[in-house]
Amino acid sequence: MPDADSEFNATALPTTYQYWWGVPTFLRCPYRPDFSETDIGLIGVPHAGGNPVGRMQYLGPRSIRNRSAGYHRFHREFRVDPFSLARVSDLGDTPITNTLHPDMAADDIEAFFARVYAAGIATIAVGGDHSVTGPILRAARKTSQPAPLGLIHFDSHNDAIPAFESTRNHAGPFRMASEEGVIDPKRTVQIGIRGAMSSPDMDDWAIENFGAVVTTDAATEQGPDAVAALIRRVVGDGPTYLSFDLDAIDPVFAPGVATPEVNGLTPREVFRILRGLRGLNIVGADVVCHSPPNDDPAQNTAMLASQILLDLVVLVGEARQRA
Repeated sequence: MPDADSEFNATALPTTYQYWWGVPTFLRCPYRPDFSETDIGLIGVPHAGGNPVGRMQYLGPRSIRNRSAGYHRFHREFRVDPFSLARVSDLGDTPITNTLHPDMAADDIEAFFARVYAAGIATIAVGGDHSVTGPILRAARKTSQPAPLGLIHFDSHNDAIPAFESTRNHAGPFRMASEEGVIDPKRTVQIGIRGAMSSPDMDDWAIENFGAVVTTDAATEQGPDAVAALIRRVVGDGPTYLSFDLDAIDPVFAPGVATPEVNGLTPREVFRILRGLRGLNIVGADVVCHSPPNDDPAQNTAMLASQILLDLVVLVGEARQRA
């Protein structure tokens, strides 16, 4: 693939675009399950045991692997080759032996990511439902982060309700992470919140405790540049994790999610916000809640996830270069 400074090379086109050939990996990166020669590890977390509503997100990593293989490319808007920033590898899927017990499954996820962080590798995970983010953050905090992390959270739901049934469910990971000292609530910002409410006080805890909660209506009214500026003010210069639930995007563009909500962000708004975050100290990220059976025949949700994954590689790779 050509560098940013090289001339256009037509001979690179077949290998760049014939992504359907060979065994699929995330962004067609080398498969290195032994963690060797890796700075940024792309990891599947095929788990949906934390969601009692939509249970097919465990198929998300495989779907995004297949589609993201076509996105191993130079980043047009960032004007950078993402794969020249760091050694990026597909580390495979998180081994989860306790699939029928959400709390024990979360322990499996945490243990695996702790091993990855102990090897000095930054992670970009692909879920799975949003319960997978909690153990990832917990592993990062215990293994490689001396202070609570900032959090940038794209979602249509605040995922900050009290624990119910399992303590490691999909609806409360960020409240738990805050109460456990894993994330800094004042350095946490949520973007895209909307949808019908189960009770009028459902969002109160997040609004009262997090640095900012930006509804979809507010994001649209303010514009993506203003939202990006707000995010930068809230998280500051400290180490920050970015978690992207695909249901933040309107289901017209991303139908393949477990809990869709109408009147969401457009892809144009999302990417404008993401591309306003360059320079932040983003030390890890995830893309979650893709439910392939709900996607359309063109796999639009998987395509969006693939481009988000490419953007995240740039954000994490550039932050790692500055460290």
